[in-house]
Amino acid sequence: MREKRLWAWVLLVVFLCGILGFLYKTEYSNSTGKVLNIYCWDTSFRTLMENYYPAYDKKSQRIGDVQVHWIIVPNTDNIYQTTVDKAIFESREKDPDQRIDLFLAEADYVRKYAGNEEAALSMAELGIDDAVLQAQFPYTRILAQDADGQQRGISWQACPGVMIYRRDIARKVLGTDDPRQVQQQVADWQRFSRTASRMKAGGFHMLAGYYDTYRVFASGVSAPWVNEQQEIVLDPAMEQWREQTIEFTRAGWSYPNNLWDSDWKDQVKGDVFCYFGPAWLLEHALQELSQGDEGEGAAGTFGQWAVCRGPQPYFWGGSWICAARGTDNAAVIADIMQTLCCQPETARSMARGTMEFVNNQQVMKELARSTAMEMPMLDGQNAYAVMYDTAEDIHPQNITAYDQGIHEAFQAACREYFTGRVSREASWQKFLATVWLKYPELQSASVVR
Repeated sequence: MREKRLWAWVLLVVFLCGILGFLYKTEYSNSTGKVLNIYCWDTSFRTLMENYYPAYDKKSQRIGDVQVHWIIVPNTDNIYQTTVDKAIFESREKDPDQRIDLFLAEADYVRKYAGNEEAALSMAELGIDDAVLQAQFPYTRILAQDADGQQRGISWQACPGVMIYRRDIARKVLGTDDPRQVQQQVADWQRFSRTASRMKAGGFHMLAGYYDTYRVFASGVSAPWVNEQQEIVLDPAMEQWREQTIEFTRAGWSYPNNLWDSDWKDQVKGDVFCYFGPAWLLEHALQELSQGDEGEGAAGTFGQWAVCRGPQPYFWGGSWICAARGTDNAAVIADIMQTLCCQPETARSMARGTMEFVNNQQVMKELARSTAMEMPMLDGQNAYAVMYDTAEDIHPQNITAYDQGIHEAFQAACREYFTGRVSREASWQKFLATVWLKYPELQSASVVR
């Protein structure tokens, strides 16, 4: 009798341990998939998971019982999109563990996937409540919605852009480095050009390269590159950027550099007055590039920078997490999304640990007002205050699924015009030829200029 009781207790303990073990492993054991295939264009999302998603084990690259596979593909020349498209198309024919599960999308093409219910699951399908999403900046949600308002992607970051300028140069040329007073000198493009002329007269350059203001103008277009009538449209804002850039180049107000070229980077410690970009440009580019070279000649400019709003509100970049239709790991993906993108605690940790402008309105409002967010690179200025005001004024209604390829083609064609290799009209024709090659479905499209 005692043996029976003992075995009863043993079985009860085993049962309870099993329950506790199940709870400890969380819902990942409920998932039918054993492999989570994540498609992205670099290792930054993996680093984000390592730092801010506790369930991800860096050493084993596992989430509970689920093995994570990272598929990293270059983002240039539509290579990444082509790879993701192929993976989505072939997904249903593959074994579940070989299917694409999670993929990232950038602002220039997130609508391509968000607008297609066959490509990505909606937040509703993933069980993410709309009330939670209300905390995010509206433009980040709008970009990832389909025609019916279903959100099919989610971002942990917002990317409002600012004008980042040198305090020491501002004092020499403008007589002040105060962000409010400098803003008055660049509050619109006419004043921006006048200030560029003053910079040249003072022995400085306004910009480091051809494309430094490109995203500012691109955010202010009144019509998309490809409209609802399937017409290719050259918006007046893009014409204005092209003409301003040739003017600045010919006047010597801007250097003839490509974005990210070594000469462009060198000017962070050179004689360039300003750059344009969001928080990620400060964090991942200018902060490091402004450091002095130990034992070498160039002095650093760290601590000599500040930010102001600039001529107009804009955003640049951003990454959205999408759950591929057909994934067998929807529960895991939903948990990743909610942890990285919806939890205020995670958002605060990101914003305080790095210079990341997180996608939570209340958190960023708090940090924008916080004296604890003084940034050494900016001589103590809190850039979040300027960025927060800009984020509220972003309206991304004219973004299309074609934007990445068209932006790349337009910039490349315009460069030949800026360098004097071809005429403006010839560069336009080269642009169209490149677009037609990348997107054959647009070959019969009318052109609106």
